Amino acid sequence: MLEKSYKKMAEYFKALSHPTRIRIIELVAEKERCVCEMMEILNLDQSHISRHLTILRNMEIVEDRREGNRVFYNLKDRESLDLIQVVKKKF
Repeated sequence: MLEKSYKKMAEYFKALSHPTRIRIIELVAEKERCVCEMMEILNLDQSHISRHLTILRNMEIVEDRREGNRVFYNLKDRESLDLIQVVKKKF
């Protein structure tokens, strides 16, 4: 039981361990955004951003909603942003 908990924690930290995912978390913390907005801000292609969003969604850090053919993302796990802010103070 305890081993499962450690594994889940490691997966969570792994999801937070990429610079693009950190930036995505900060962006969707500001306001709900579609992938097209993130593409423009991050200067990355859609598939690249979508791969990162999948990881964040699987860890329940972000959530999405559909409006027609557009998908909008917002921050579901506010604690992830808190962790980022704590670490940011160190650098």
